[in-house]
Amino acid sequence: MDASLPPPAAEELVVRKRGDDGFAGTDLESVLVKHGVHTVVLCGIQSEMCVAATARGAMQRGLSVVLPRDAHGTYPIPADHGGIAVPAAHVSRVAAWSLGDAVSAPASVSGIAFTRVVR
Repeated sequence: MDASLPPPAAEELVVRKRGDDGFAGTDLESVLVKHGVHTVVLCGIQSEMCVAATARGAMQRGLSVVLPRDAHGTYPIPADHGGIAVPAAHVSRVAAWSLGDAVSAPASVSGIAFTRVVR
């Protein structure tokens, strides 16, 4: 864990992923099923890697995915061997676009509200 962040509260669950997809090799799916979750809101770093892999993993499991544009990012692609440099914002946008129409991609997290469903 990042030393600059406070530790999770006792009631907060931490799922440590082992690769790009947050579902692969973890109990994330069973945790979400246990809590009746049908939609996930994703945020993170490396839009084209971990964020996209987790979004695809969620969709493969029948979950709806919300990927706010201001909640994920990545690094720029440097120019090499005659290719052009690609700004990080473009890389992130293309990564989100590659996920298709099934993903909801609002401009900002500011309009997202979480509700607890009582079972």
